Amino acid sequence: MLDNNEIEKEVRRRSLAVEGAMLMLIDGLAARGTISADEAEDMLRILAKSSEFSAARASSSLRVVKQLKQLRGGDGAMTPGA
Repeated sequence: MLDNNEIEKEVRRRSLAVEGAMLMLIDGLAARGTISADEAEDMLRILAKSSEFSAARASSSLRVVKQLKQLRGGDGAMTPGA
């Protein structure tokens, strides 16, 4: 039988895995142009608000999205791969 401490560790481990997968998905979709840089930025900001640790994890993705926006001539709404 699992005690509360083990359950909390498992929940934390799984939530970090889901967050990591979401970050990868958002990065990939934005890089391919399936979603706009603005949409990616909005999603990343939501993830970053959940905790300081999440904010640190999302910061590199936010930098990438900012660079994508610059490469697309500052047009954050552009979705070249859609």
